[in-house]
Amino acid sequence: MGELKVETDALLRDNNFASDDFSDAVTRSVGLDEWSLEKEDETAIAARRDFRNEKTFTIDPNGANELDDAIHIKTEIDGKIEIGVHIADVAHFIKANSLVDREARKRGTAVYLNNRSCAMLPPKIASEICSLLPGKDRLTVSVVFKVNAQTGAVADEETWIGKSIIKSSGKLTYKEVDAVLSGHLDTKLDGADVNQIQILNVSIYFICCACSMLIHLRL
Repeated sequence: MGELKVETDALLRDNNFASDDFSDAVTRSVGLDEWSLEKEDETAIAARRDFRNEKTFTIDPNGANELDDAIHIKTEIDGKIEIGVHIADVAHFIKANSLVDREARKRGTAVYLNNRSCAMLPPKIASEICSLLPGKDRLTVSVVFKVNAQTGAVADEETWIGKSIIKSSGKLTYKEVDAVLSGHLDTKLDGADVNQIQILNVSIYFICCACSMLIHLRL
């Protein structure tokens, strides 16, 4: 008792959480060492909607490596606001009932502690090919919808849900976003504009609804 690692390990075991390490068998089964978009099936890629020209960005805690969701926001000519919510298409890389799938189901979720984290998926998937890193082509599942800037009404007929491709423009932190929302409009942002964050703030309800839809789709 009294040793942080020992007590943390015991706490995780008592709550049925796996350790932060993956077995060699699970790690080897991931493969994907030389993955790139160019190596994917051309027909399947062509069927995805391409958002790589949109200014898409992630918002996560400082130092985060698993960037699994991104947003793009833009104002249309007719005044409507287009919002896109993009979630990493993890299912594309994990076959049903594979070693990785079984291990992920056993873990159920990632666990973030003050001194360490216990991932649900091996690092090759979680923090590399499925992490929406700036400047990298990534496969995603998206909800894109348009909101009336005056009334907040969503144009249902213009809502799109499907598989997609993005290339993140930048990685924002909670601290940076909070600074903008607190009135520090001179805050330097990587890959996003201050006005996008302001629009994001008033549109958060609709974004939460979109995330909920994507979670159900992935389940």
